[in-house]
Amino acid sequence: MMMGGDTAMAAARIDRKPSIEFEPRTLTMDQIQFAREAALYVMNTRSMEAALSVFTEGLEPVVGTVARRNGSAVNWMEMMSEEEQYFGK
Repeated sequence: MMMGGDTAMAAARIDRKPSIEFEPRTLTMDQIQFAREAALYVMNTRSMEAALSVFTEGLEPVVGTVARRNGSAVNWMEMMSEEEQYFGK
């Protein structure tokens, strides 16, 4: 059961924003809108494969990601197919 002070604290927690919201913006809203429109144009005028190539050109997989499985270190990159490494499928 919440008391009067607890209600204010709960409301404050709801209003919290992720820390990313406090980072300086790299693009203006106009630039973001232009990028969205350009992406939509590519999606509407290219095949799925060509659009995927446009959006992923220059990306490289993360190398050396290590996790634990049953107590021993596992390199996730060794467990993933090449497609999963590039596209996260």
